[in-house]
Amino acid sequence: MIKRPASATTNALLTISITAVALQVPLIGAIMAVASVYNQQAALAYTAERQNPAPAPQPAAEARVEYKSFPSAALGRDLKYAIQLPASYEQETNRKYPVVYFLHGMFGNEGEFERRGVAAAVNRLHAGGKIGELIIVSPAGENSFYVNAKNGVRYEDAIVRDLIPYIEKTYRVTGGPKGRAIQGISMGGFGALMIAFKYPGMFSSVTTHCAAVYTELPKPSGDDRRSQFIARIVGNIFGSPPDDEFYQSVNPMKLGETNAAAIKKSGIKIYFDVGDQDRYGFTETDKVLDERLTKAGVAHEFHVFPGNHGWEYMISVADKSYAFLWIALDHGGKSQGATH
Repeated sequence: MIKRPASATTNALLTISITAVALQVPLIGAIMAVASVYNQQAALAYTAERQNPAPAPQPAAEARVEYKSFPSAALGRDLKYAIQLPASYEQETNRKYPVVYFLHGMFGNEGEFERRGVAAAVNRLHAGGKIGELIIVSPAGENSFYVNAKNGVRYEDAIVRDLIPYIEKTYRVTGGPKGRAIQGISMGGFGALMIAFKYPGMFSSVTTHCAAVYTELPKPSGDDRRSQFIARIVGNIFGSPPDDEFYQSVNPMKLGETNAAAIKKSGIKIYFDVGDQDRYGFTETDKVLDERLTKAGVAHEFHVFPGNHGWEYMISVADKSYAFLWIALDHGGKSQGATH
């Protein structure tokens, strides 16, 4: 037989039973007396718990996304942007944070970063200890490829000359090249690489997913509405008829070669990946970019992962790019690893 320790209730019952026998008190009455005492104690404990309930477990604080705008001199109008601020931003008022400038893809806007789930993915990466706290800014880029277009709309200047100084003046960011990173998806990948390769001394890293890079200027043909629409976009940005010389002046593939010396001197860290089933064919063109950077002696990290094109693919591999850019960033005096 296995001996088990007696409970407090069992001990009390034994004591009362012995007493009952000694005093010739009916045993059932003694047991009922004990039960009554314990019922009263349980009731008192329940009432106390109801009056002073234990605090409910609180969910971990997450970064929040706000939507703002500011006057851009380059555009001659307000530029909208979304900004994801760390959970500790309001509490730790003397703390500064590194900042990532995120460029969305074609037919998107500043809200895509949150609406498509990237903001939530960043929260999960932080909660899991993969990255520390940072600020993410996503400007509205329309279908601009983020260049100073032939039609006079200057998105490159809006980002480099207007947005970045405004963010660093308005928010508590680490500042300086080591406190900045630039990132993009699809068309935004083109823009992020283009800006990083033109101004490599401004950023600690550039990271992109399924970057929409081409060896030559796309020349849509056909009478269908999609081709006509793309032709109109290309015409507005790169000239009508398309100006190949102008295109090459902003083409990340070309800039990676012509500006290789400055890129290498700056020490900027470069990462890009693409899905092996990219429906727009960027699997092959991103491979060409990898080959050209390798030939130019520009250090970089490139991967082809399982997946197609777009937001779902990016979220599936976001841990790779965010871990990469986090290591390259200046964390404002905080630990160089992820923080909790």
